[in-house]
Amino acid sequence: MSAPNPAGNPATSSLGRRRIGGGAGSRRGGRISGLDLARFLALIGMMATHVWVTNADGSTPALAAFLGGKAAALFAVLAGIGVVLTTQRQRERRAFGAAALNVFGRGLALMLIGMTLGLVPTPIAVILVYYGLVFWLLIPLLRLSNLSLLMVATAWAGLWPFLSMLLRAPLNVGSELGTPNWFDLAHPLELLRGLFVTGTYPVLTWVVYAIVGMVVGRMLLAARERGTILQLSFGLTAVGALLALVGVGISMLLAGPFGGLNSIGASTGTGAQASELFYSAAFGTTPTESSWFLASPAPHSGTTFDLAITAGTSLIAIGLCLAVCLRLGDTAIRVLGPALGAGATPLTIYALHVVVAGVTYTTLVSGGWLAEAPELFWLVSSAPIWLIHVAGALAVGAVFFWWQRRGPLEAAVTWTGQRFAALAAPRASQTVE
Repeated sequence: MSAPNPAGNPATSSLGRRRIGGGAGSRRGGRISGLDLARFLALIGMMATHVWVTNADGSTPALAAFLGGKAAALFAVLAGIGVVLTTQRQRERRAFGAAALNVFGRGLALMLIGMTLGLVPTPIAVILVYYGLVFWLLIPLLRLSNLSLLMVATAWAGLWPFLSMLLRAPLNVGSELGTPNWFDLAHPLELLRGLFVTGTYPVLTWVVYAIVGMVVGRMLLAARERGTILQLSFGLTAVGALLALVGVGISMLLAGPFGGLNSIGASTGTGAQASELFYSAAFGTTPTESSWFLASPAPHSGTTFDLAITAGTSLIAIGLCLAVCLRLGDTAIRVLGPALGAGATPLTIYALHVVVAGVTYTTLVSGGWLAEAPELFWLVSSAPIWLIHVAGALAVGAVFFWWQRRGPLEAAVTWTGQRFAALAAPRASQTVE
């Protein structure tokens, strides 16, 4: 998840680090601080949706409701950016075979980590295996132009939700796969169906975010050359806002004036409760009782409107983070060091978060402690426990930031990608000869 330095007009900062474009938010190791800040926001956003899901009285926290689907989508868009940045040199040399193998290796590493992390007993749906497969789906797209990528993302975002409903309707299943693990290999067909279509993070849905990220990554590289990263950040924020507003607006029109909610109420027999079904957070897929569910903006529903809204909010977050770090320059590096370090170590921190949350949940809930001491509920879901996880992320981030090292899981993913990319070296040598 490393990123090259976004160069504009090189200058030497007062901290002795190379600074780009008058404070483009780059720092030691050539990382783009704005992207690390965005990763940090995605990380703590996902933490909120994991450990602050409900209050003690059973109500849903406003923060969790707002962040539903958005934090994970931001991670997926950032993953697409990462694919572009980590294959930059290979693509510049026209070594597309090495670039493809690099992405393949990185995706494989994510899947291996995800399958192992899936063995941790936890209510959290770990996304890593799905992410790894998304990487593989990006491989055939590495040669496409930005315009072609946008056309693919737009067309697929509009078409796939319909195809998904058609495929799932005869199955009569909802979300049938949360966190994949090694034991799921005993049922390979069900595992593949869950990963691609019926799981919590269906790969054929989430690939849209990564394709959008690829376009953003290429635009970032181009802005680096021109020294126009600030302009790009404003553009991303504006486009993201427009995309999200259009998604919300059209969905509301379809639900109300066009009769979507009335039709859903009649089809499902829920009447006035149709609105709750329509807007409630889903688990990767929409209900199949009515095609009007495809107009839903609900988080994790995978509809065209959900994709538009969450892709839009992801662009807003990335744009604002790039702008903040650009404007603050070295101040951002001094003040935001622990957050930037956490954003540079998201995979390691995410894994630690899942393990800690899983152990806590298993001990208190499965172990029966919560039944005997309900006052301990805050350890499972509350603002304080979320803040504790955030503090832990900042502590780990501070260590790696000042140590100037990448996290162990990040290093493993990078190493795997490099080893696979090296397999293309002999063939490239033979071609030159």
